[in-house]
Amino acid sequence: MQNQIILKAENIEKSFPGTKALKKVSVELRKGEVHAVVGENGAGKSTLMNVISGVLPADSGEIILDNERLRLKNPNDARKAGIGLVHQELALCTHVTVSENVFIGRLPKKAGIVEQKKLYEMTKEVLEPFKTNIEPDQIVAELSVAQQQIVEIAKALSLNCKAVIFDEPTSSLNESEAQSLFEIIKEVTDKGIGVFYISHKLSEIFQICDRITILRDGALIKTVDTKSINADEVVADMVGKQLGNLYPEKSTCAVDGAEILRVENFTRFPYFKEVGFSLHKGEILGLCGLVGSGRTEVARAICGIDSKASGEVYLESEKISIKSYADALKFRICYLTEDRKFDGLFIDMDIKDNMIAPQLKKFSKYHLLNKSAIGELTTAYKEKLNIKFTAPEQKVSSLSGGNQQKIMIAKLLAVKPKVVIMDEPTRGIDVGAKAEVHKILRELSDSGIGVIVISSEMPEIVGVCDRVVIMNEGNVVSALKGDEVTQDKIIAEISEFNEQQECG
Repeated sequence: MQNQIILKAENIEKSFPGTKALKKVSVELRKGEVHAVVGENGAGKSTLMNVISGVLPADSGEIILDNERLRLKNPNDARKAGIGLVHQELALCTHVTVSENVFIGRLPKKAGIVEQKKLYEMTKEVLEPFKTNIEPDQIVAELSVAQQQIVEIAKALSLNCKAVIFDEPTSSLNESEAQSLFEIIKEVTDKGIGVFYISHKLSEIFQICDRITILRDGALIKTVDTKSINADEVVADMVGKQLGNLYPEKSTCAVDGAEILRVENFTRFPYFKEVGFSLHKGEILGLCGLVGSGRTEVARAICGIDSKASGEVYLESEKISIKSYADALKFRICYLTEDRKFDGLFIDMDIKDNMIAPQLKKFSKYHLLNKSAIGELTTAYKEKLNIKFTAPEQKVSSLSGGNQQKIMIAKLLAVKPKVVIMDEPTRGIDVGAKAEVHKILRELSDSGIGVIVISSEMPEIVGVCDRVVIMNEGNVVSALKGDEVTQDKIIAEISEFNEQQECG
């Protein structure tokens, strides 16, 4: 079955103002295979998949499905033809229910009235393989980002497609949820459905994918069987050179630095209780734990984004009062959100406007913006973070997900912070860009800035952080430092805490 071609994209070209996104790219998808499409941010992966799924029109080239040439004017044409897409960025109607999202445009009706019971049962059946506690009648806005990602995936799989495209589907999922997704993908391919799979996580690629297509700068580099190539070779083809160590060397004396931030007795029921820890100059501190452990909620409360019931924050040994994020910025404490689309960026505004958003007063006088200074700032961070864009006036929405992430990081660094809290700092970023961000984090800590990293990727926590505070169910479980910071030790600490809770 896997030798039968179900979908072809032939000689696809696509340009945006100032950018040739795709240069005569061709790719084939076989029945029952999982086909990875990889490359750096801006390589053209998502653009190619958006063309195949009808989101974007190709400038030239053809899409052929089951030997029939398609003329796709919009995503609905692709869905009708049998092509589904799970977006990298969530595309849900957050004000309505899960079931209404999953079957949007296909609601079961009788005499023009939606059959709510039938809709509930249909959605329950679609969600069942995910082993989740999401209820069909829940409002999507009430769900976590990870739960919303599951709804997005369920919506695509409910279409009974011939081909399904997954664009970074595990970016918001924990390890258990990701493994459930892989089992579902196996069930899908066993039915003869072809799957295109985009991910920056090479471990996933080698776990579930049959073939790999590598893109670089909008051009096809090669398509190979997964078994015939290793991770280092894939990375080299992606970036056009051999890549060094993904993680820079750790600090040898980080915890001996002066305390820059201290959190005491932080409580906000039911999210976290009596949380306390310190952050020292020159160190990268990790906040880790399973999804729902309270990591993000604590970070947001420290920065005044969410309220707390009780607790104190000390900056350089002085107690400070932070009631809003504006207060946090005044103290030069910055937070990088895990959800850049809704909380981190003004997606439909210019790059330069996003860059200065936290500090408009600094770049304006008599209500007029200092365009020269803004231009210099934007250019400086473009070079420092290797951000790919053609002009500061370019809309952020036109950038790849990884380049959007870099804009968000640049926006925070431009504040000249004393403390930066980065929630999933490399979410949606390719391997080469991850190494760059990790290097930037180390440079920040070496310069005396306190750095807190929240990450769902255990290798990132272990590889980047000098010290780790482990959280579970809103509690601080323990803290590890130096050689103690290993994946096995972190998992063991969480397991021991759970056993104590069960016994207690």
